[in-house]
Amino acid sequence: MTRILKLAAAATGAAVIAIAAFLLHPRSGARRRAAARRATVGVASLVGSAVDRRPHRSSATSWDQTLADRVRVALFMGFGDLATGLEVRANRGVITLRGEVDELSDITRFETAVREVGDVLDVDNLLRLRMRDARPRVLSA
Repeated sequence: MTRILKLAAAATGAAVIAIAAFLLHPRSGARRRAAARRATVGVASLVGSAVDRRPHRSSATSWDQTLADRVRVALFMGFGDLATGLEVRANRGVITLRGEVDELSDITRFETAVREVGDVLDVDNLLRLRMRDARPRVLSA
């Protein structure tokens, strides 16, 4: 009997290590973790578990609006006037950021701040660097 328990423990440990390596991969781990979070929320809603804190579809748009407002407040509290020109939208827990920033490092700082807001499942970061004093190139024949 103890041999069976040892084999089961070893198999469980190997499975945990394989899952951790899959989800913590340096390049694609974040995408896989976000997909796992979305799948977990879907399973929880099917089962009817109390884990899913999102309301039913009838009030999903108001929930998304509330989440977007919370993200805007968090960005304003963290970055002040730098965050006022950004467009923030929420769709089923996924936040989309649009706009232009002055520094390249601001793009990752804004995304990190948004991910720290509760109930945010994923961030679609569409921020881009504002080009200053750049003249458009005109091609002529």
